[in-house]
This record gives sequence, structure tokens and C-alpha cells, in this order.
Amino acid sequence: MRSFAKEYARGAADLLGFYAQPPSSLFDSAPASGIWDTTLVEAMRRYAQEIGSDATFMGNEAVIITGQQPAIFTGPMYTVFKAITVLKLSRAMRERFRTPVAPVFWIGSEDHDFEEARTAHFLTKDHRSLTLRYTPTEDVASRAMYRVPCDASLHEFIERAADESRGSEQSDDVRSFLHASLDASSSLSEWTARLLARLFRGTELVFFSPHLPEAREIGAAVIRREIETPLTSTRLLNEAGVRLERIGFPPQLTKGADECNFFLEIGEKRCKTVYINGRFETPESGERFSSVELLELLDNHSYRFSPNVALRCVVQQRLFPVAAYAAGPGELAYWAQLKPVFEHFSVPMPVVWPRASCVLTTLKLNKLRAKLGLELEDLALPSEELRDKAARAASTNPALQLARERGPEVERSIAALAEGLRAKDPTTADMAERLREEARAQLDRIERSIVRGDAAKNGAVFEQAQRLVNSLMPDRGPQERVYTIFSFLFEYGWDLIPRLIESIDPIRSGLQEIEL
Repeated sequence: MRSFAKEYARGAADLLGFYAQPPSSLFDSAPASGIWDTTLVEAMRRYAQEIGSDATFMGNEAVIITGQQPAIFTGPMYTVFKAITVLKLSRAMRERFRTPVAPVFWIGSEDHDFEEARTAHFLTKDHRSLTLRYTPTEDVASRAMYRVPCDASLHEFIERAADESRGSEQSDDVRSFLHASLDASSSLSEWTARLLARLFRGTELVFFSPHLPEAREIGAAVIRREIETPLTSTRLLNEAGVRLERIGFPPQLTKGADECNFFLEIGEKRCKTVYINGRFETPESGERFSSVELLELLDNHSYRFSPNVALRCVVQQRLFPVAAYAAGPGELAYWAQLKPVFEHFSVPMPVVWPRASCVLTTLKLNKLRAKLGLELEDLALPSEELRDKAARAASTNPALQLARERGPEVERSIAALAEGLRAKDPTTADMAERLREEARAQLDRIERSIVRGDAAKNGAVFEQAQRLVNSLMPDRGPQERVYTIFSFLFEYGWDLIPRLIESIDPIRSGLQEIEL
């Protein structure tokens, strides 16, 4: 099966046709700037002061943007890699074109996927994975993140994470800030914002939250268009999904034919909206509205409306002169369905830039990988296969050495036999070729049998292999999608972020190994 991210990175023509422009076009010409709404600029400056951000901006810059839903401890590390991607892209653009470019991080305060936000994973000092799962005392189902409270139980999480993670003289400062920022935060969204502002202190990274009233007033124009042309954007999304499927990629956004692309807050719940028989409904609450009634509600209470994942991208373009959006692999895929939606709303579709993808490692871990003869991708192998490979590389058993020395001789001898028979008797040559394949398989079995016979001696090797898995590919998945950055901040302190900013290349495709 074709990998969407790899095909996009290599510039597959059939895939790039789903976007307004290829990522390579970002550096073809200076990005278009524009004057941001003055009320929004003032609101964002007040917000920056509230969360402790020291980034400055004029409000006339072109924008390189990315975003992520809030989560405890800022969620998985790729959140930080996204931020570094836009930070360094904006620097590269400013240097190349001598024009103002602002990196903006969109904190998804309106998102309501609490299941994704409530869990954080830490790599412990004994190389295990520690999972912390937040359960507030209040019912927060369907609440936007700016309405999800930060309970005192999160202080216990901070203590446990700090105690069980590998620490240093930096740990107390990181621990103290986690506690202080939590105490100062009224919501999970605000805590995430305060943490990110601290991580990127001293940089030009600008933070934005869409629940700001000034932002919702501007974004209301997109919601208005959605109400006035009900289900048009839904049809366009689904049609693009069908076209995507024809070239071998399953659509990431599949909407019911009656689903609208915005939410309406009923009480404190963010409710899905549908359009059936000429009326808008919120199935969760049972409320119904005519178009006139809903538009009147939008005019008077815009704060109750928020876009879904598809319209969020359109609202983004209404708010800022965005030149590029830095997207993760899943986002790359759903952005492929958005081009006709941008056209429907008459806003430009930005360049979609693949974010940097990284794994944090150490000199010790790299030496251990070399000793065990393991590449990063080997760590995704099933346990038994991984252990066999590591044990073979580390084994000093003379029987294994003999099998390795003489095995190739056996293969070469049978191969020579097959080649010699090829001109004289093709039938028997084919038999010899099958014999060579059987011999190779049998030689593999001999090596595995020797290795497994040393099971007692290989116990340490198996533990070392599992240590590598837990550290670099937990649960056989990318490290960046599991561990929070605070797993490493307790050990390396706040200076870790400048080190990552220096090390990560936002232009380079593929996984980047960062040795700490």
C-alpha cells in the first residue's frame, strides 16, 4: 500500500493535484503579507501577556502556522516538533525574502476530544512507559478544551512524573513551573498555552486560541456562509474523498450527507449540527432552527459557534495571511480533501508543509543499538523476531560462529550446482535452486536454535532490546506520538528546546535522529 506521507514528500503528481500548490513552491517567491484585524491583534497581545509569552508581532506579517489540540503536559512530542517546524520555516523565509513572517501556533481551545487530551506518557528512569490518565471531578464530555477544568489531581500527576522520570539538577525548576502554571490556569487549554509559552520563551513563536471573542467574530463570516449554503461544503469534502480513494488513498474526512461543518454550543456542550428537511438540528440536544433563526443566533451570540476540522482551516485563512500550514501525516491526508472547500469560501489554500519528524536518542542508546545490530525500524519487529536478531548480533557462541562461517559456503556450493545444471538439465537445475532456498531456511533455523539454546545467557540481551523499544519506539510506534516532551525536560531542563530548535531541519524529509 502506498504511504500517503511518503508519496506527498516525493511529489507524486496524482496526489499533488489535490492541493493548491506543492510544498516546494513555498520558497519560489516572497509570501504575501497583509494587515491583521486590529481588534484581533490587540486580543492576541493580551492573551500573550496572560499566558506568559514574550513573542512580539506587528500584525502585518505573512504567517507560517500550525496547531494542535490542548492536552495534559502538552500531549505527545510531535506538538513541539510542529512548533519548531513553523518557527524555523518562518526564519528561513524572512532570511530569504527579507520580509516579515510570523510563526503562529494555533492552540485548539475549541476542540473537544477529551479522550485524546487526557492521557500523557512518560519514559521512566528504569526504561518503562508510565501512563497518566486525567479524570476530572466534573463531567467534561463534549466540552471544548477551554471549558475543561484543571483539578488538583493534576498536581499529583506532576509529582509522580517528576519522581519516575530520569532527573537532574534541572528537575526541581521544571516541577515548580508545572505546579505554578497549573495553579494559574482555569482550563486545560490555558495550562497547555502557559506550558508552550514557557517552552518557547525567548523565541518569536506567537500563540493563538480560537475561542477569543474577537476571533469568533471574524470567523462568523465562514459559519454564515455554511448556514446560507447548507451541506455544500459537506458534498465537496465527500466528493474529494471519492476522488482520493480512486488513486488508492482512503479519505480521512467522511461526513454524513446531512452533517454540517460547524458545532453549536448548547449549555457547555459542543454539539454537532445537521441539516434535515430544511431545518438545522443538534441531535444531542434535540433543538431545531430555521436558517433565519440560526443566522440571528450567530449575529447575537457568535461565541456559541465553532468550525469543525474542515472549516477550521478556512477560518484560519480569514484570520491570518497564511502562506503555509505545517501538518502531521494524518493532517496531510485530510488537507487533500479541502481544496474545493477553500474555493467555495473564496479564500486561498496555503501550502501544506510536512512537519519535522524526530526521535530523541542518546549516545548510550545508540551504542547499545550498534552492539545489538539493530536499526530503528527493527524496533517495530515482533518481540520474538527482534530478540532473535539482537541475540544473534551479540552472541559469542562458537557454534553460532561456525554456522555463520560455513553456512554461506553451503549456499554458494548449491548455487554453483544449480548454475552448472542450468545448461545441461534445466529440470534438475530448478530442483537445485529449490534446494538452495531450503538450505538457507534450514541454516536460519540452525542459527535460531543455537541462539535460543543460549536463552539463559541472552536474558540481558533481551532486556537491552526491550529497553531500546521502550525508549525509541514504545508499543512499536513512533516515539514522537507517545511520550510528552516533559519526559526529557526533567533530565535536560528548559535548554532542551533551544537544542532541538538548533538541531531540527524543517526542510529535511524523513525521520531525524536527535542525539541528546
